[in-house]
Amino acid sequence: MSFATSLTVSTPTDLEIVVERIFDAPVDLVFDCYTTPDLVRRWLTGAEGWSLATCEIDLRAGGVYRYVWSGPDGASMGMTGTFHEVQPPSRLMATETFDDDFGMGKMLVTIAFHPDGDRTSMHQTILFESKAQRDSAVETGMAEGMGISFMALDKLLADLTSPS
Repeated sequence: MSFATSLTVSTPTDLEIVVERIFDAPVDLVFDCYTTPDLVRRWLTGAEGWSLATCEIDLRAGGVYRYVWSGPDGASMGMTGTFHEVQPPSRLMATETFDDDFGMGKMLVTIAFHPDGDRTSMHQTILFESKAQRDSAVETGMAEGMGISFMALDKLLADLTSPS
């Protein structure tokens, strides 16, 4: 299995960030890795030295999820989301907010998963309430953090799909 490490991040409008990524795993497995707490904890860790200490997911429309990352020197960062749509294994839509605003406000996140043979194409759109909020997200280094987490997801998917 090769790792599909290309990550595309664009800002097609003043209010959006679009993230695209290919994963070398079937769509059902990629969806599970996005929605199963024990799996999410193994890849959504962010930068080195950080871990996902809290991962709670109520996977249904109206369900809430909660992530809290713990980092060096007692640092922490939390995010809460509410699902608007859950369509396994093809689509998630949720509203997200960070505990510390970071200038990003409330975000509407839509993630589409498309099968491509034994691979999965992921297309994520993050819609902000203003251009300033979108720009704040870009300035946080979000793309770099996502890239690190997606490389961890590649490794997890490889482990889960390799013969025992």
